[in-house]
Amino acid sequence: MLVIISLSTVSAQKDSLKTIKNDNSLITPRYPDPGHLEKYKNDHDYNYNERPMPADNPLGRWIDWLNRKIRSFFGSKSYDNFWQYVIMAVTAGLVLYLLYKAKVLDYVFPSKGVRASADYVVGQENIHEINFEDAIGGALNQKDFRLAIRLQYLRILKLLTTKELIHWKPNLTNQVYVQELEKYPYHPDFVQITRYFEFAWYGDFQVNESGFEEMKAFSDSFVKKINT
Repeated sequence: MLVIISLSTVSAQKDSLKTIKNDNSLITPRYPDPGHLEKYKNDHDYNYNERPMPADNPLGRWIDWLNRKIRSFFGSKSYDNFWQYVIMAVTAGLVLYLLYKAKVLDYVFPSKGVRASADYVVGQENIHEINFEDAIGGALNQKDFRLAIRLQYLRILKLLTTKELIHWKPNLTNQVYVQELEKYPYHPDFVQITRYFEFAWYGDFQVNESGFEEMKAFSDSFVKKINT
């Protein structure tokens, strides 16, 4: 019974399709009123192809100029290599930072204060050949407190070498000696003395007498601990 109904339904649909006729009636197109079109053309709110005019003031013109520069940059080939330049800049900055931390730049571009102390070139002194009493006294007489602090620091290095607490070699960085003393109780005090020295020698500014006296008092206390 269901099959018969389905077949009859399909047959009826086919008959209805046969009765549909093509509509050959004339189509009359409708055009918008020319006056309305002209009105919309002259209305800037409906103009989506042009940039809005900048505000007629210095700030508005500057913002418009900046927007055009930004759009020009991001639409150019320069933007394709933008991140490449960023990576290169970050890498260069990292290399310079590591060189600075390793004190390499101080050898390549010594500061004015380092050039002025020509008798003791950074990293080339032989601590076993310096008469520290005379050298420090001479620096103090000339009011060269930066040099006096450096000589006081080298004097400490000589003492630590004599006590076989560090292995002194020319041109080694201060951090090498700091690391060598890590296993000894003197390490924190030596770190502080090293900071005094680096602050004065690499800071590239005037060191006064009170700055030297402060460093000397601390280093003298350190020497007593080493000798006891």
